[in-house]
Amino acid sequence: MSGRCEVCSTGEYKYKCPTCTIKYCSVGCFSTHRDSCIPPVQTTKEDSGQNGDAFNPEYKFQTTETVPIDKLQLLGSSGELKHLLKNQHLQAFLKTLDEAENPPRLMRKAMREPLFIEFVDECLKIIEPTSQQLSDKQVLEAIQKDFQDQE
Repeated sequence: MSGRCEVCSTGEYKYKCPTCTIKYCSVGCFSTHRDSCIPPVQTTKEDSGQNGDAFNPEYKFQTTETVPIDKLQLLGSSGELKHLLKNQHLQAFLKTLDEAENPPRLMRKAMREPLFIEFVDECLKIIEPTSQQLSDKQVLEAIQKDFQDQE
């Protein structure tokens, strides 16, 4: 074995820390190191994406309806959206919607709630900014048509 102790830098290492694999030469060096030992961050294949990067913002199964990551990240910088999300009723409703066994059915109910519609409108302004504003009637007709197509 050749190589220097990574704790004292004087002795030749004989051992490796079981937690962080730093190389050390003696029990004294291990005792010194143990107080500041930091385990390395482990990433799984699910966490790291396909390329092994720490963060890979790519979708595994994209469709024509998939919103690009960069547009989704814009949601986090919206002051209006953050303001809406402070509402406890909206938070509770979104949590219920997320945990629902039949989300499409609950979405029909959600689209009758003014607070939820305001939330959706704000998200759409950020994701798909358009110069054309639809009336409430046009929005409801489009949603009804979409649900009918899904059934």
